[in-house]
Amino acid sequence: MLKRRYLIWTVILTVSVIGLSGCMDQAGSQDVVPDTQQEEGASNEEQDENQAEDEAEGEQTEESNEVAEQSEEPEEEEEESISVFGNQENNVYISDDGANVKAASSEESETLGRLIQGNEVKVIDEREENETTWYQISHHNSSMNEGWVSSDYTVSDMNELHSSTSFDDEELNDFFTSPTLFEDNRVVAYYGHPNSEVMGIVGRHPVEELIDLLKETTETYDEADEDKGAIPAIYLVYGTVQPGGVVLRMNHDLVMSYIEAAYEQGVLVYIDHQMGSHHPTYAINEILSFLRYPNVHLALDPEWRTERPMQEVGHITGQEINEVQEIMKDYIESNDIPGTRQFVFHQFVEKMIHDVEAVSTDYESVLVVHNTSGWGSPDGKKATHKRVTEASPIPYKGFKLWYHYSDDPGVHYDNPLMTPEEVLNLDPEPNLVIYQ
Repeated sequence: MLKRRYLIWTVILTVSVIGLSGCMDQAGSQDVVPDTQQEEGASNEEQDENQAEDEAEGEQTEESNEVAEQSEEPEEEEEESISVFGNQENNVYISDDGANVKAASSEESETLGRLIQGNEVKVIDEREENETTWYQISHHNSSMNEGWVSSDYTVSDMNELHSSTSFDDEELNDFFTSPTLFEDNRVVAYYGHPNSEVMGIVGRHPVEELIDLLKETTETYDEADEDKGAIPAIYLVYGTVQPGGVVLRMNHDLVMSYIEAAYEQGVLVYIDHQMGSHHPTYAINEILSFLRYPNVHLALDPEWRTERPMQEVGHITGQEINEVQEIMKDYIESNDIPGTRQFVFHQFVEKMIHDVEAVSTDYESVLVVHNTSGWGSPDGKKATHKRVTEASPIPYKGFKLWYHYSDDPGVHYDNPLMTPEEVLNLDPEPNLVIYQ
């Protein structure tokens, strides 16, 4: 079973859960980017130029054995040449936060908007102007769609965006992309923002120390369940909503520092977007290109889909969840990205999910996760989990726990914190456990 096979990666995770109310106060810092100034994301258009495989066909005779063996070599070479990041053909990646999108292939032309480091854009045309290469791009933000970007601000390979990790460990990549990873293992995650102690445990420890604690917590679940293994994950709140629906985004280098450190330790990473005033499909497009990293999964939090955070609870519809899954599926398939990727959404009151019964679980390569959030007593949390899960046809469930951090007003926690044994006795049993 994967429980034993991946035991080297399934070490102890400490219980941490996603913060709801009171978590917004410390989200902003010099490491976040307001969406009013910069638009970030990955285009979700399907790529038409998937790499074709040429298969040699023909009859084999006694004389053609050597030829037949030679005909297999190009296939092997082609297979080896496919990056763990998938097919990157006709894409470029923004390497500098100062990349302005221009109306024409000239610095003097009108500025349509600005992209930030890490953004992936599809190239639809290329032009040389005054010894500078310009790319006409397609972007999910319609105000910048089909604008022009100078090659001075782009790279053609994601490896050029980070130097410390090459993501080429074959054993790790097989582990992260195993087709049975989530059938045989439970995920235990630590939640938060690196710059906010209030938002969760992620912000209370340096990343190396965080991973050590996480592995310890994960091991408690591995020991408590004889049938399933447990694998650790870091859950990052990438986009944090502010009053007015403005979203502050984590700096790309900060995000990558966690993705890289987690990868090297066999740890998954969830990238969560709170949406704010954005439509769910816009928000998912902003974080879509992180799926190219083999240990990354995505999430949206409908509580914060609002222009009045902490004053009202936002929502998402079943149809919108399906649209998000369709975008993820198309992106994964059109770019030859290996593995199954989770899409997580949260709920603690009925109005957060409209028509939850409409959510489909039939999107290949995407595993949708319905997570019960909310803080309180064990009895209250169990009742919320029962109510939320009974209304949903989604078989893969999650459950969120809140560590005690402070008694200050607006800082919530579970009292007392449920034990791993209590969590595993929930009905239905959660396959994703999040500690904030």
